[in-house]
Amino acid sequence: MEDHDGQERTTSEIAPQACGSCRKQKRRCDKQLPTCSLCLRIGRNCGYSAETQTNQPSPEEFAALKDQVASLEQLLRTTTQSSGSLQSGTNGTPNGSSSNSSNSLNGNSPASLLLSPGRPPPWTGPASFPSLFFLDSNAFEYERLQIQAPHVKVPPGALTALGSSAELREMIEHYFATVHVYYPIISKIRLYQHLANPLHEPGADIALLFLAMKLICSDIPEGQPPQTQLYLDVKSFYSYVEAQNGFSIQLIQSLCLISLYELGHCVYPAAYLSIGASARLGHAMGLHAKGVPQMLARPSTWTEQEERRRVWWGVIVLDRFINIGHRGKSFGSNDPGLDCHLPTDDAAWDRGQMLVAAPLSLSASQTTRVSPFARTCQSAHLLGKAIAHIDDKQLPLSYRFGEALQISRTLRALADVLPDDTASPELMDTNDLETSAPYTSMAIAYSGLLTLYDAYSCTEQASTLHLAGEAGPGAEHGRGTGLSMGEEQLQMQQASIHGLEEISSRVLFLARRVRRNVDSKGVAAVSPLVVDAIYQAAANYAWYVRETSDPTCGERLLELKELLVLLDRRWKVAGEYLRIVEAAEFYLQSAIR
Repeated sequence: MEDHDGQERTTSEIAPQACGSCRKQKRRCDKQLPTCSLCLRIGRNCGYSAETQTNQPSPEEFAALKDQVASLEQLLRTTTQSSGSLQSGTNGTPNGSSSNSSNSLNGNSPASLLLSPGRPPPWTGPASFPSLFFLDSNAFEYERLQIQAPHVKVPPGALTALGSSAELREMIEHYFATVHVYYPIISKIRLYQHLANPLHEPGADIALLFLAMKLICSDIPEGQPPQTQLYLDVKSFYSYVEAQNGFSIQLIQSLCLISLYELGHCVYPAAYLSIGASARLGHAMGLHAKGVPQMLARPSTWTEQEERRRVWWGVIVLDRFINIGHRGKSFGSNDPGLDCHLPTDDAAWDRGQMLVAAPLSLSASQTTRVSPFARTCQSAHLLGKAIAHIDDKQLPLSYRFGEALQISRTLRALADVLPDDTASPELMDTNDLETSAPYTSMAIAYSGLLTLYDAYSCTEQASTLHLAGEAGPGAEHGRGTGLSMGEEQLQMQQASIHGLEEISSRVLFLARRVRRNVDSKGVAAVSPLVVDAIYQAAANYAWYVRETSDPTCGERLLELKELLVLLDRRWKVAGEYLRIVEAAEFYLQSAIR
């Protein structure tokens, strides 16, 4: 090559590293001696310091380096083997070798889901997440940044736990024939399209969803706690995917199914905390509103958009239901606005058929036909109104009784519509939907009415509740009712006393329909969300027996208790409710004696 004076330079003399000036300026250097081309062209001093030149290591230094590498490898191998030995008393061995046990989730400890004995983990650190999304969402949207979904590797043993392809498909079909009937938050057509696509590599989020579906469909052996090995493994798997920033719609769907399992089997406080976490996760993803930063990519199809709407409604249903007996706590999810749309027709959505979804404000109309899950969402929404009203200790007396009457009328109007929905011709053509799906919405509506009436039926209890509020201006008259506050209080108390008896009889009628459905199709498709209404009605009849000694009330109480015993085979929370009723009976009988 030639320099700037036209003199030819030799290329045989090359420095072992860049010159000091190029390294300082972080510029590319051709390492020519005695001066690099860049320094020669711009007239800059060029020097190759002897201090920075790397010399070849001596044989002694090279041998010492090999010893250090060997020591580090031995330390890593020992640490990995120790972690493997902690997985299970039957899986780990002193030398870290794996035993002949299966990698199935049901046979190993939760740690076996994340680490296979004797091998380093096949995944790296968590995928990067743009912190700007939480630190300054306005800047995040201004820069039009998008969150790339990471590919989280499936931990060892997770796919093995799902069994063969035939077993996996059988589990999925069982899920859609049972749980999906009353809690349809997973798109059936999208899931089957995912399974049929040979080009789509399954990720950890899909494997987690399958395991959560398997968990919610599993039966607990008699006498065994609900914290089974599968439950512990799925919880551990979820924590791993979340720690890897594997945020997807499948992640929150899995958490909803885990929460439903915990709620149905009375796993507390895990159920309360998991439902709160699902609400927080939904808010972070932006499922609760459109005009907020979205963590997920824009949906590509109407079916996917509807699926996200159903997932968020599924969170609201669980969030309202978990607060029925746990009073005085705020909800984890926002209250949906009246312009929020309910889920569309369940059967049409499963087929991928696009239909119009009714707004929440119009869904109470008796001329508007909505799907069973939409009625469940509406019932849960009104249940939340009743719970929030009871828990609001700052509500002035001038508003309290009028608002209670309004909530009662709205809930009763919905309860009156629901039996007509169950007999509609549309539902008659959908087999399982006709017999089991509407029961969930009816039970939740009855739970809301019984909860509201219980707070206002007793004079002393109602007085204690009302003293928490402060009378403001115009306290003598109710808001918009034309009645005085005393008249509203009397009207609400009378409505509560009569309402407890009427709604309890409605629950008994619903319980008989559930019993016939169980006798004909089994207990697998019964929703755990129907159990609370049965419990509250049974508790009311136990009180009636004590107060009136009416044999009819005693027969109805026995009928409801028998159903709780039957449902305990599927959901352990029914057995817990039964024990509460029997304890109350024992207390009442002791008080009589």
